[in-house]
Amino acid sequence: MLSHLLDLFPAHTHPLTLVSDVDGLLADENTLAALIARGFTLIQEADPILLRCRAEQARPFTSQNPLIIITADALETLPYDLWQQGHRLSLDLPSYFPNLAYPLLRSLTPLQRARLDESPAPSARLGRQGSIDYLLKQVFGLTHETLQSPAEFIAWLEALHQQGLAPLPEALLAWLLEQLQSTPAYMDWPLGEMLHSRQAFTDFIQNQWEAYIRRKVGELAGDYTPIMPVLIPFQSDAVLQDALPRLVRGGSLVPLQVMQPERLPEWAAPAIRSSKEDPRPKRVDDLQAALYASLTILPPDSRWEAWGPIARAWAELSSAWYSPGFQPIPAQQVMQKRLQAEMDPAFLAWLSRRYAPLGAQRLPTPHHLHHVPYFLAYLRSQGTVEKVVLLILDGLSLADWMLIAPAWRERHASWRFDESLLLAQIPTITSISRLALASGLRPSELAAPGAPGDEAQGWLAFWGREGLPGNAIATVSLSLDRSEPPSEISNHRLQALCLIDRTIDNLMHGSVLGAADLQASVRLWLESGSCQSHNSTRLETLIDGMLERGFTIFVTSDHGHCEARGMGQPSEGLTAQTRGKRARLYNDRRAAQRVQTSFPETILWEEDGLLPDSLTVLMPEGRQAFTSFNETVVTHGGCTLDEVIVPLVKIQKSDEV
Repeated sequence: MLSHLLDLFPAHTHPLTLVSDVDGLLADENTLAALIARGFTLIQEADPILLRCRAEQARPFTSQNPLIIITADALETLPYDLWQQGHRLSLDLPSYFPNLAYPLLRSLTPLQRARLDESPAPSARLGRQGSIDYLLKQVFGLTHETLQSPAEFIAWLEALHQQGLAPLPEALLAWLLEQLQSTPAYMDWPLGEMLHSRQAFTDFIQNQWEAYIRRKVGELAGDYTPIMPVLIPFQSDAVLQDALPRLVRGGSLVPLQVMQPERLPEWAAPAIRSSKEDPRPKRVDDLQAALYASLTILPPDSRWEAWGPIARAWAELSSAWYSPGFQPIPAQQVMQKRLQAEMDPAFLAWLSRRYAPLGAQRLPTPHHLHHVPYFLAYLRSQGTVEKVVLLILDGLSLADWMLIAPAWRERHASWRFDESLLLAQIPTITSISRLALASGLRPSELAAPGAPGDEAQGWLAFWGREGLPGNAIATVSLSLDRSEPPSEISNHRLQALCLIDRTIDNLMHGSVLGAADLQASVRLWLESGSCQSHNSTRLETLIDGMLERGFTIFVTSDHGHCEARGMGQPSEGLTAQTRGKRARLYNDRRAAQRVQTSFPETILWEEDGLLPDSLTVLMPEGRQAFTSFNETVVTHGGCTLDEVIVPLVKIQKSDEV
């Protein structure tokens, strides 16, 4: 099956290989990683001018420096000189999965196809319904028994979202909804939303648990409001009762404060707490245990989807760890250091193998920041969205988003959130990562990586190539604490708007007391009762106004941040092009090596397939910084999970309020 694809690409054989890949067979992360490990440079570029530029940059093509050019069209559409000299291949799904319905195969994501590749092949040709049944069972692990049990269905949904397998293809989703909606146990469940969005799933579970507890004990501690009738049979389903600890550990259910916990059955204990109990120590214990278990079993060649739950759990742990008044006990402090000591090198080792392959395939799922403009254009071409706003919250980390998202959800019931994760550009500095995000260009394609960039020009050029007129495109830097939004936001011709807000980055660089200081500042910024010009209210008002005008908002960040400790500052004169606390850039590799001799606890990052070949980045290992010895700073530029993995959040107006 797909594993045999690599047989078509022997190492050191063909200097130039041209591939017509209409079904995206080469989009799988493992396949891309294997091709790059064999020495291939990969180019997939629909724009003929960018294709030509990248091909010229990759010359000379040799058996030791081979190039693969991938197109979704016929090979004859490629430039003639390349077509003439290339080894030509055409790939299609029916060749590898001949017994399954082709339209269904095409609708699978690369991850879903990888799961299919690991499954036993059907012994005979299946029609559309047979293919649906086969795919639901083999790829998504859904059986008839699962559908009959609400407890098992909830467990299946949680796994679906945790493993990154959602959403289901439309045909499978339609059939599944038909089966579920005819089952009395699921009457009035928001099934479509739960199958599509992890947030919708967790919101439903949380609201149902609150409805059940309220019915049992009356009022709850804290500010809770009536939600809905009890639709999930917590009281009568022993399997569901046994699943409560797992739902809490996985973050799908947050324990509720109860004034009289003794009035509830013993099985409810994992998902409740007394009104006087601080939930953070127990949650920190659970998150630390879950993270340690995940890191212990994580294979070196793990897929990108395996790091998503780790990143979210670590972000939640960081939010709790640095929250006001939290005092970890010694055992928790020891475990926190142990987790950092194991996670940071494991993530760096994973990046060294998978960062470049993930950068090679930008659709249908974006992985790198420079994929985002293409993703937005793809959604427009599919009719999923019409007018788009890319809101760049400079410096926003996933842990910061863990604080912002609940506040925005509470204040804006009409907003629907769809969250995913992205990799920032390495080094995670604004001058490289934000320009790549706005322009859709790899750092190697930028005019001067590391120099202050022009996001407005990059955004304009990208959407111009997509066919939008100049008066439909705008980039605006917001200063909502000092002035009103610029007038160009009101342009009725706008189709693609890039908004840049530096509030979080400014708070980060002003946090002289470490990560706890930054979190306190973010919490203060979120308080709606504080001075309106200095909190997030004006930004939320702007978002709401754009939503009312029919825009879809995409919130992301150019990089995250981490708390680091000073290891001293290099003194190398003018040899470094950029001197950051977590990254220093050099056009002369020997200069970087000389500094590394004096600072051995550093790493050299280069030739990753995205940076220019002439650029070398020197970064401190772990969570150290090029600053005064033992000084604590909150900064960015390096390769920790906190700096590299950032949120991508789609915000739309909900049909139901």
